[in-house]
Amino acid sequence: MIPKLNISGSKFEFTRIWYQKLVSWYRDQVDLLPPYCNYQGVLLGKLVENDRHYIDLGFDRVEVDMVTFSILENGESIKVRYTRMLKRAINIDRDSDELSFQGNE
Repeated sequence: MIPKLNISGSKFEFTRIWYQKLVSWYRDQVDLLPPYCNYQGVLLGKLVENDRHYIDLGFDRVEVDMVTFSILENGESIKVRYTRMLKRAINIDRDSDELSFQGNE
């Protein structure tokens, strides 16, 4: 007698994994859409966890790339725009209290 193969379980597992990947991709795409969170103030700290680089804004930790992480300094005055759910930085500007140059004035 030939044993029957249980293929239905592997189909369910494949479907479940595929569905999880689709949901994860969808959440990543929705997170990139506005409205964004904004922060203006002092950079409180920097930290590395699981090979990911973060800056500490006090109430949120925002993920940044390695180059940005190395350029920013603790105590620096910055403006940050970042995504809502995954807290990824979109743009970071140094905030200066000095008046900007306005042409020939």
